[in-house]
Amino acid sequence: MTPVLNAAVTAAGRLGPDAAARYGTDIKALVRIGGRTLLATLVAALRGVPDIGRIVVVGPASAYDFGGTVDTWIDERETGEDNVLAALRGAGGGRLVVCASDLPFVTAHAVVDLVARTPPAADCGYPIFNRQEFAAAFPGGRSSFARLADGEWTGGSVLVLNADLMLQKEKLLRRAFAARKSLLALAALLGPALALRYATGQIRVADVQARIDALTGGSVVALRGADPALAMDCDELEDFEYAQARLEGVTAT
Repeated sequence: MTPVLNAAVTAAGRLGPDAAARYGTDIKALVRIGGRTLLATLVAALRGVPDIGRIVVVGPASAYDFGGTVDTWIDERETGEDNVLAALRGAGGGRLVVCASDLPFVTAHAVVDLVARTPPAADCGYPIFNRQEFAAAFPGGRSSFARLADGEWTGGSVLVLNADLMLQKEKLLRRAFAARKSLLALAALLGPALALRYATGQIRVADVQARIDALTGGSVVALRGADPALAMDCDELEDFEYAQARLEGVTAT
């Protein structure tokens, strides 16, 4: 099958002091879970997707020897948003699979399924999971969810994206990246009307989706039914320990 998608991977995330001391590195992508680095796990999954051609990674030079091979390595930039933009550009634009590198349970099947679920005309296919769906797959794996009128939600760290559209909206992408961990900043990005509805518990997934469509001039689809492994990322020490314990348990059975 002729590859139709390239993959853009960001691998510059850093660990806090406690996790860095525990795993012997401050680079999340180099943490070894289940016998290999997180970046090696992701790259192996991407290599197993027939529709993926080139794999482009942006990360620190010291992570280059991660235990796998990629088609293009780009040394990290000064900021996280610059890393994202470098990854999109390095992958050649167009329709991409965009991934974080801290997903210990990701598989080729999960990525194949995500691509299949994304409508051809969509500019972004973004997997979302409610608390019950996520907890059924990863009990105890996460305690923080975004509370909306139609449920408590978390999103994936792998998505299908029209990179050309996002590169045209560079200023918006930078604002969104900078706001990603601040509910107040995200509310400001969504606009006062939607921020008020969020504060009063009235906002729904469809409202957020419509607002992003309006901001980007594109079509964003919140995808249900994808593999929750796409959302089981590792940020805190507890996340890494959870993944390690679970994978060791699977290996031992």
